[in-house]
Formats: sequence, structure tokens, C-alpha cells
Amino acid sequence: MNCKDNCRPDYLFNSRTESWTILRSGFYEYFSQLEIDTLSRSERTFQDKRRQVIFLSFENKYAKLGGLAAVMGLLPSQLLNSGEKTILVTPFYKNNSRVKTALDEGAFETLFENEKLDICNFKGVLSCYRDTTSVLPCYYIDVENYFTAVDDPYSYRDNEKLVLDALVFSAAVPVVLNRVGIKDSLIFHAHDWETAPIAITSKMAVLSGVLDNARTVLTLHNSFDGAISAVHKKRFFGKEFPGHTILQCVMPLLNGPLTTVSAPFAYELKYDPLQRTVFTNHLQDYFSMNTPIGIENGMFGNPAHPFTSKAESNAVKGDFSLLLKEKNKFRNELEEIVQGEKNPEIIGKLDLSCADEDVPVFFMSGRLDLMQKGFDVIFQAISRLPKGKIKLFFCPSCSDNGSRKELALFEKIQKKLEGDITIWPFRVPTENYRAILKGASFLVMPSFYEPFGAATEGFLHGTPVLARATGGLWVQVNPYNGIHVPRFYKSLFDFSGSIDNATGILYREKCDEKTAGQGWVECLKLAPGDRIKNKFYRSMINAAEKSLITALDLYSDKESYGKMIYNGLKSLELFSWDQAIEKYRTIYDTASSRGVF
Repeated sequence: MNCKDNCRPDYLFNSRTESWTILRSGFYEYFSQLEIDTLSRSERTFQDKRRQVIFLSFENKYAKLGGLAAVMGLLPSQLLNSGEKTILVTPFYKNNSRVKTALDEGAFETLFENEKLDICNFKGVLSCYRDTTSVLPCYYIDVENYFTAVDDPYSYRDNEKLVLDALVFSAAVPVVLNRVGIKDSLIFHAHDWETAPIAITSKMAVLSGVLDNARTVLTLHNSFDGAISAVHKKRFFGKEFPGHTILQCVMPLLNGPLTTVSAPFAYELKYDPLQRTVFTNHLQDYFSMNTPIGIENGMFGNPAHPFTSKAESNAVKGDFSLLLKEKNKFRNELEEIVQGEKNPEIIGKLDLSCADEDVPVFFMSGRLDLMQKGFDVIFQAISRLPKGKIKLFFCPSCSDNGSRKELALFEKIQKKLEGDITIWPFRVPTENYRAILKGASFLVMPSFYEPFGAATEGFLHGTPVLARATGGLWVQVNPYNGIHVPRFYKSLFDFSGSIDNATGILYREKCDEKTAGQGWVECLKLAPGDRIKNKFYRSMINAAEKSLITALDLYSDKESYGKMIYNGLKSLELFSWDQAIEKYRTIYDTASSRGVF
């Protein structure tokens, strides 16, 4: 990403952190004067030199769904290595198969079991375990009858159970920390709405003497939120706090700047028609009071290039022939995986045996969430192209029968393009997944929104990326052949469109931004198969179709394609966790110095 000097992400980060002030009115609205005096006295004993950062996450290395687990596997440990006292606290998902296996293998040490949890109007039975396999102190909280999700932390048919998990977890965290002797100079770093209630429960814990002092900062990895009833507020907070959702209740009580995982997504939360009209319309007043600040993640995965040193050294000199030869070898390995997999759930056979090497293979994977991921746009766009021009390997994550029903549209289009599309709606072993990604010609990421994304995973495996320009994908993909930039981004981006630095292809629909919000509302109300009736949706298909044609032309130009592969490998140097750590430590410094009144 090329950003103009006066509005690069670092400039935005510095200006917004320097201008941040605590929202005093929120505290006065939530607490009595006596409670405010008590909180103020206790917080003034906070010692920055003794501070401990307590990461709170609903995802962990055993129970995961999206990018949050990957961040939790890297950021806390990196902070610990940088000298920041860091701890991870997360739920113990007793029904999850990986958790069960880890328990059987002795990965968990019992710290205490079956103790009473009694806070406000909630009573429960509390246990805590420590992960013995981790250098980073990791505490896993179990509360009887809660955290019972099986496939992933969010896999409940009834969303009310997830809300209750969030409230129970945030109520239990201060009690667990007290129990293990961690009580003062705490900075809770909550991640997403599920752990955000700690901003309230930690203050209630200070008022009741469970903690000496604690402050909360929040990072949003998504734009989801959870509704909370008056009954639950009284049960877990002891009073009816203002707000109808978790984030509405919590955001006025944050002790530091609100952060998210990329500068473009921070913009989008306030200005993107999709966000402000559909997903975050109820939070716009709160974003005005605590403007989101973007902090880009580092690179996911080990920086081990897939190509030989000879191929890369030749590429430095502008000779991409060996690199492309090795890329074709990876394609052959992908073909072997396709031919060898006999899972009966596979939909459609991908015929690569008779496909010319000039026919690119596009790989698309991820959670089957058609309110975010936009997979259907790519299927619709490919259905417009002549048969045999493109091969598509689609690997959606399907956790239950409900999500499997959403495959009907994809299967319908697949049947029309028999031999060109295969759908693997099951978990692919990591080794095969990496081989498929290396063998693919392009990684496709068509998300309606993507807070950060994992385009770097494509580059890491020598595969350029074709994506809808949104969120962190703006930052990760340097686009070829220009890109339409919506006006609401102002002057955040300045793309040259040159092949010299391009790492992939971005597309963005051209539309009237004044009516785009209503277009999104109408589009997302429709079933995926009916979205084609929506004018705004068709504009996305048009843009995606053009990007696929661009990809076809680029792939046929072997020198340009080889250069794009090499550019992607070089771009990995830009995604450093050191930069993210420095910025998060600035957020902690701000909470330490200005997070109390």
C-alpha cells in the first residue's frame, strides 16, 4: 500500500493516540459519586512499572474459528518477549475435541476446581487450568454449564448462549486473577465484544475489593456485537447500565483508545456504507467519542519461502523462468491431491489432467459466512466466463447442516461448469492445504469486509492474491492495473497500478455512495441465490468479472506473473510484529498515563 505522507497510518495512529482523552461523562452516567471516588482513589495507586497486560480472548490455540486465534498465538508472546508482563486468559471449552485431546495428553494443570463464583446476582461453580505447554502464562477458565460450544467458541444455535458465555467469562476473570494472586496494576486487553464486558466487571471487582485497580482497552477484530437485556445487566453488573448491546454498554468505560486491526477498517467502521448502515449503525455515536485506531498485524506463518534460493536469486535479476518452473511443479502436486482425495462430500471434479498450463487455478477458502465473505460473487462472476477458461478450487468451512444448506447456490453453478469447479466442504489437513495454496495460481478473497485478512498467507506460499478492496486487504495487496477508491477513504491510498510493485489484483465496485447503504441493506436481506436481482450486488459481480479477466491476461504474460509472485515474497518484509507491538505498547502507555480521571 502506498499512502500519501500527510495521512499514512502511522500519522493517523500518532495523532489519534495523542488526542485521546477518557470519556468522563460515561463514568458519571454509570456510577454514583461514592463509587467514582472509590474507583478514582484505587486507580491512582496504579503503578506503570508493575503493569501486567491481561489478554482476554474467546479463541485460543485449541478452540478457534478465524484470525483471532492466530493473533493470540503470536501477539501476547511477542509482547512478553519485548519485556511486557503478559498473560492470556481464555475459556476452557470442555466439549471441544482439541481441548479434550490436550487434557488427555496432560497439557493442562489444575489450579483449582469446583469453587464458588458469586458476583452481583450470579452464582456458579468455577475451575481454572494452566496450559503447561506454553511459555506465556495461559489460564483457562471453566464455569459449570457454560463454554459448552463444540466445533468452535461461537457454535451455538441460540445466540443467547454466546452472550451468557461472554458475561460469565467477564464476571469470572477478576475472581480467577484474585485467586492466583494477580490483583493490581492490570491492563485488560479485551478482544471483540465477547470479552469487552471486562470493562464493567473489572470496575465492579475494584469496588468490591476483588481487584486493587484495573484498566481496560479494547481491540475489535470484527464488527459483531451482542444484545444484552436488562435482566442480564442486573444479574452480572448489579445495575441497569445504559445501552442495548455489549459494546454500547462498554465503550464509554474504556480506559484507552479503541483499536482495530487495520487503518482502513478503522475508517470503514465510521464511513463505509456497509458498516455504518448494516453492522455498526448503532455504534456511530460511540465511535465519534472514541474514534477507532488501526494497528496492522504482523505476518501469519513462518517466513520460509517455497522456492529455491537459485530461483529467487534469478528473480532478483529479472529472470523468472526457474521460479515459474518450480511454481508449475507445485501445480502438479495440487493435481495429485485432487486426484487422490476420495472424500464423498466433495462436490464436482476438478479436471486438471487436460487443462493447459495457461489455464489458471483459483483457490478460495474460509468460513461459510455469506454475510461477510462474498464467495457467491466470485461464483456468479465465473459463471459469466467461457467454460474452460478458469479452474476454481473452493474449500468452505462448514460446521453444521445449516451452513451446508448454503452450498446449494454453489453446487448449482458448479454443475453448469462441470470440470472447472470443485467444492470441498470439509477441513483439509494442514499439509494438503499448504500444498493446494502453493499450487494455486491465485488466492481469491472476495470479502464484503475484511478487518485484516490473510493475503500475506498467499504471498508466503508464492501465490498472488485477487481480492475485493476492503479493510486490511487494502494494506496487504499492492494492486495491478489501478483500482477504484471510494471517496470516503479520502486520501488514505495512493496506488500507482504498476506491475513493478504489484502483488495481486484488487477490485471494487463503482456505485453511488449515497445510495450504497440502502443497496447493502436490500442485498443482504436476500438469499444468496436471489441477490442477483439487486443492482448494487450486480455492480460487485461486474467488478469481480473484470478482475478475473485481468488475472487471465496477467497469467498468460509469464514475465509479469512471475514478477508478481516475486513481489509478493518481497512484500512480506513489510509486515512486522515489532511495529504492532510498539503501537500496542503506546496504547498501554496511554491507558497508564491518561486512563483515569
